[in-house]
Amino acid sequence: MKNRLIAIGISVAAVTAAPAFGQAPSNEAAAKTEKKICKSFLNTGSRLNKTKICKTEAEWAEDRDENAKLLREKRGSQGGPQLGNEG
Repeated sequence: MKNRLIAIGISVAAVTAAPAFGQAPSNEAAAKTEKKICKSFLNTGSRLNKTKICKTEAEWAEDRDENAKLLREKRGSQGGPQLGNEG
């Protein structure tokens, strides 16, 4: 389950890491001045192969929010008890 969540996070990161079409160049200049934080993720099915991803703190926070949203949606579709759901 943990590997599946990491795989979802990496795939979401790959999709959100692509720059938007027509993005202002000033945003790119600002992103270059921000400090990058690099994290290593184990690839599923391998003990030796790792993927290193570097992003700014804002990008990591955006990914965390997106992953949390995906998990909430997935849990909601399973029909289990949720907060505010009397059951």
